[in-house]
Amino acid sequence: MPEPESSVAVLTAVLQERPWLVAAAVAALVAVLRLLRRPRGPAARPGEVWFAQVPFEDGSGAKDRPVLVLSVGVRTCGVTRITSQDKSARADHVRVPPGTPGLARASWIGLRPLALRRSALRRRAGEPGEAFVTWYRDAVAAADAPRARG
Repeated sequence: MPEPESSVAVLTAVLQERPWLVAAAVAALVAVLRLLRRPRGPAARPGEVWFAQVPFEDGSGAKDRPVLVLSVGVRTCGVTRITSQDKSARADHVRVPPGTPGLARASWIGLRPLALRRSALRRRAGEPGEAFVTWYRDAVAAADAPRARG
């Protein structure tokens, strides 16, 4: 087994003769770290409707369903569930305006956002745009207003 001092001396000599090796090693390390930090999943944007694997509220499983993307982080995104089941009798859902891009049927949107991993997003269904996100936030504020007064 070589002496530690001799290994250090050999390494020092090589680096003095080829200083570019240090730069190459640092560049390779930076490239590997960037690849490891790269977000997994598609590049969703706020205001888009996506089909995503959404867990049931009781945690018993998941279902592929449409969601509105509200915000996007490095590994997660804030979304809200969309359903075609009539939820007009419930205070935690509002009717989506007819003709919303990405939604072929009459739909209701949940007023409780949730966080999903970006990898849960399956495919883009439509892009109603930022105005739809603003409409959603206004609907949430309107639903919260009676509770704040009560």
